[in-house]
Amino acid sequence: MSYIDEIFERLDIQHVREYLLHGSECVKVDTRPYKERVESTWKELSTIFHQRFPNKEDYEDMTGYVLDYGTACQNVYMEIGMQCGFVLATQIFTNTKTKPESKE
Repeated sequence: MSYIDEIFERLDIQHVREYLLHGSECVKVDTRPYKERVESTWKELSTIFHQRFPNKEDYEDMTGYVLDYGTACQNVYMEIGMQCGFVLATQIFTNTKTKPESKE
């Protein structure tokens, strides 16, 4: 396999995400839809919280804190992602305005 084939093999948003967030390779691409990925994680967390906090009020307090944290992460990483997208778009635009290298 050529190095170009390897580039296209790694061409997946999860690989880019893993590299940008953690500086590492994505071990396995999760092919499930986004909704399923989020819901399955919530189901696991909810099950554990129901076990640890059988009192409905305590359960709701704790899940509220987790959801607040998730919302903060969502907002921050969305903003970072938008800025990264802008930087990449600017680089692409700049690169398309330069003359191609001569083969001489």
